[in-house]
Amino acid sequence: MGNKYELHEAEETQIIRYGWYEFFFYTETETVFGIQNDHLLADCTNHKEMISLGNSRCTMDTWFIQENKNISFAQVEDYLHKEGIPFTIEPSYKGSSWNVIECSESKVRFDFADEYRTVNLNKKGKFIGWTEHTETDQSRFLLNGIRLFNR
Repeated sequence: MGNKYELHEAEETQIIRYGWYEFFFYTETETVFGIQNDHLLADCTNHKEMISLGNSRCTMDTWFIQENKNISFAQVEDYLHKEGIPFTIEPSYKGSSWNVIECSESKVRFDFADEYRTVNLNKKGKFIGWTEHTETDQSRFLLNGIRLFNR
C-alpha cells in the first residue's frame, strides 16, 4: 500500500493504518485478521481523504460511498437488496437497541451513528462551522464504519 502509514503495536497484534483504513495483524504470524474504516460520516472538509485509499498497485473500491455524502441505514439495506447480498440486522452488542447490518456470507459489518454533524461552507467553499443532528429513527441513522474481522 506504500510507505506512508502509521504503525500501532501491542503485544499480540499490530495495526497498520493507511489513510483512514486500519489493517489488524497478528504480530507472530503477520496474518491480517481485520480491516476497518470507521470514518465514513461526511462530517469533515476532507471526506474524500477519509474514504479513499489507493496507489499504483491497488485501489479500495468504495462502491456506494460518495465524497461528501452520508448514507443512511435504509440506503445500505436498499443497496444490499439490489445487489442480492443476503444480510441480517442484529443488535450492535448484547442488549443494545442500536443495530448493525451484517452480510451473511462475507461477515462484513456496517455500523451507524444516531448523532452526526454536517459541514457548513460559505459561498466561496470555505468552512464556517457545523450543524449538529440527532436521529431517533434507526432507518435514518448514518453509516459510520465498515468492518471485517476474522471471528
